[in-house]
Amino acid sequence: MIKGLFTSASGMIPRILKQEIYANNLANANTVGYKKDGAFLHQLEKASGDLITDMDWEVPMIDGIYVDFSQGSPRQTMQPLDVAIEGDGFFVVKTPAGDRFTRDGEFRLAPDRTLINKNGHPVLSESGPLTIPGDDVSIAQDGTIFSDGAQIGKLKVVDFAKPYELRKSEFGYFAIKEEGASPANAEGYLIRQGYVEDSNVNIVEQMVDMLVSFRAYEAGQKAIHSQDETLDKAVNQLGRVR
Repeated sequence: MIKGLFTSASGMIPRILKQEIYANNLANANTVGYKKDGAFLHQLEKASGDLITDMDWEVPMIDGIYVDFSQGSPRQTMQPLDVAIEGDGFFVVKTPAGDRFTRDGEFRLAPDRTLINKNGHPVLSESGPLTIPGDDVSIAQDGTIFSDGAQIGKLKVVDFAKPYELRKSEFGYFAIKEEGASPANAEGYLIRQGYVEDSNVNIVEQMVDMLVSFRAYEAGQKAIHSQDETLDKAVNQLGRVR
């Protein structure tokens, strides 16, 4: 009976974490460049040596949280400094904590005409931070930037060996995990000017997953309640001396 309580309670723990993951994904469904999280779930199995008096049991546990790096849908904004990557790769921004990587291409100009993102961090070109002197800006599919018809630089787009050894960082950026691979120049990508990449969160899918997880959590609650009532009867009624 106690084992049943433990198994039911242990099965509820990963459901709570999955609910938090789904809720965070839904909260960022409209965040440009956001990549949804998921959870690996595995079963911890224990086989008893006494097959008559004891039963095998399984406990679901979270094996780890992963980031789904699949591409989001491009959305047209008509803003000349908005860019989206079609294919693999990340933009590089310079932050006080070091270089960070992002798929968020909502760029703008600082008062000194340095190209920055919405967090105020400089967006790096292949030669470092970039200053755009003119008002007529065009960006080619390979990331080359032209200002008033003159070439002034090329956006730095990098990629990593797969599976990506990246972790989520501040401001929605990605950072390299410890002992992770170093970035290399991305290949086979296209830059789309006047577009941004929406998050890869499917709202309907996340809500369905959240509902399924919640129902499993409820089932665990009901199982605990049922076992608690049975245990109460066993202790307070069956064990009573008449």
